[in-house]
Amino acid sequence: MPPAMPPAVPSIASMPTPPPVARGPSAVPTMQPLSPAIPPVAPAARPPSVPTLAPAGARPPGPPVARPIPTVGPVTPPPVAPRPPTPPAISATPPPVLAVGHVVPPIAPATPAPPRPGNRPTTSLPALAPAGSPRPPTPPPVAPPRPPAASAPPPPAAAGGPALSPEQIMDLESRCAKLDQTDYFELLGLERTAAPGDIKKAFYKESRVYHPDRFFQLESKALKDQVNELYKRVTEAYYVLRDDTKRKKYLSDIAGPDRAQKLRFTDASESETKAAAKKEQEEQIGTHPKGRQFYTQAQKDLESGNPSAAERNLKMALTYEPSNARYKEALAEAQKQTADKSKGDSSFKIR
Repeated sequence: MPPAMPPAVPSIASMPTPPPVARGPSAVPTMQPLSPAIPPVAPAARPPSVPTLAPAGARPPGPPVARPIPTVGPVTPPPVAPRPPTPPAISATPPPVLAVGHVVPPIAPATPAPPRPGNRPTTSLPALAPAGSPRPPTPPPVAPPRPPAASAPPPPAAAGGPALSPEQIMDLESRCAKLDQTDYFELLGLERTAAPGDIKKAFYKESRVYHPDRFFQLESKALKDQVNELYKRVTEAYYVLRDDTKRKKYLSDIAGPDRAQKLRFTDASESETKAAAKKEQEEQIGTHPKGRQFYTQAQKDLESGNPSAAERNLKMALTYEPSNARYKEALAEAQKQTADKSKGDSSFKIR
């Protein structure tokens, strides 16, 4: 909204001239030099004063005496040189003086318009440093945060430190005390009818618990000896029970009257096992070399579809071993195949 304009002031020429006053020979008014009137300054507000009491007998002040106002002729202001344009700014300039005692009130500054609702306040930009001024120090680069350090693995047990729990020590001592009365199946916690897969799983389970490499730092020599003794017996049990022939021989040994002496599969047991296996093989084929030779040839004849030749070889094998049941069974089978073959051939003969 534009500021209100003051009312137009009439010029001096258009003002009415007062009537001339008769001049006496002695009263010649002197002209005071014109000077721009200074706007009156409003006196500072003073506190109300207490009225004073007039003394008794004092006269009240009379009305003021009017003084004659001297006439002023038209004054032509000197020419003013054009002033350079200045940036718009509200400055307190003295108002022009029209006449003695008449002052134009100053123009009130424009009131800024109230801010509209919703307008965001403007922020001032930082002042630019003048050219040649020292530059502010550059802040050091911010280092990225370091990842948290991974927790270090627990230190290994010191030499001589406890590596066996109290429960493990009790179990170890109890099992080692009964090793001479425990067979291989009881040592591995298996039934005597356990399958080879179950035997293997039981061995690996015991190895993970009582392997000597886990307890090399033990300071107690007695505990080390017990661990080594138990692991050695567990390995021995797995070596015997995983083999079908040895397991069969071991079962027959611990089931007999000499169980206490046969709980461990010793070198003597190994020799006995080999001898028993050889004897069983000889019994299956034959004890005499010539008998085994004729028996082997008879088996080849049966496989090739020549039962009559197999029958002749089996009869020759029985001359060396007449009581061999296997030879007799094979001979009966060869004779049957020969008879069946002869019947089939006779059905195709022309009569």
